[in-house]
Amino acid sequence: MSKSLKVGRIDYLNIWPLFYIIKHFQRNDISFVNGHPSSLNRCLARKEIHVSPSSSIEYLIRAEEYLLLPDLSISASSQVQSVLFCLPFPFHNLEEYARQGGEVYLTNASDTSRALLRILWHYHWKLPAPHWKDLQPGHGMSTGKPFLEIGDHALRIFLDPPGDLLVMDLAQEWSNMTALPFVFALWIVRRDLESEQKTLLRNLARELLDARHKVCSMYSELCSRYPDKDFSPEQIRNYWQMMDYGLESRHKAGLTAFGSYLSLMGAIPGMPALDFFDIR
Repeated sequence: MSKSLKVGRIDYLNIWPLFYIIKHFQRNDISFVNGHPSSLNRCLARKEIHVSPSSSIEYLIRAEEYLLLPDLSISASSQVQSVLFCLPFPFHNLEEYARQGGEVYLTNASDTSRALLRILWHYHWKLPAPHWKDLQPGHGMSTGKPFLEIGDHALRIFLDPPGDLLVMDLAQEWSNMTALPFVFALWIVRRDLESEQKTLLRNLARELLDARHKVCSMYSELCSRYPDKDFSPEQIRNYWQMMDYGLESRHKAGLTAFGSYLSLMGAIPGMPALDFFDIR
């Protein structure tokens, strides 16, 4: 086949099990591009990759350019442990801090998590707007200010938080507000694939669905194979058990609620239809 398929791969613990299970599928006609969610969003938008587990907001903003792989996501029903809003003071001080134009730092690694914090800020906590500032991943602790952190950097904070830091799990806050799962990432596909690439993608999608159904029964084996020794096998297993890789009706309801709030905020013109790639 003359046309290869370029697949985005998030460098985070949350999706590592699926990529580990399908690693035997790596062939000359499929290549993987590593990156954090926001960088993979940009790669999709610039047509540098063809499919990726990318921020759900990327699909909601540019749905006319994309399709979704069915029955796949990165979601959480309650705690997620790796999308955190951290405060160096009690929560009840946050309103006055924001009213005075206090700075709140947002990691630039995840467009979805940034939008989620803003939604919670305005519609759940009902706080005045602060002075939002960008933050490089992993540097939140150095600011001395409230900050949003995601991924493995956030998980390290969750597992061993400094005593003077208030740590808030944003998936739990979303669940408190909506009683719905939060869909952090979707498997997003460019609509403009050529026929050879579509064939490769159908095979990959089947492999991913098979991995999704196997993963829970493989946690013990996968914990022992995970290469980063910063986390204990028990910590890794507990974290993976927070993950939900499905995209069923309740996930779609959570995604629709997210899109509706984005529309209220003026971030998107309206909630788009969920349009899926045919893997048959």
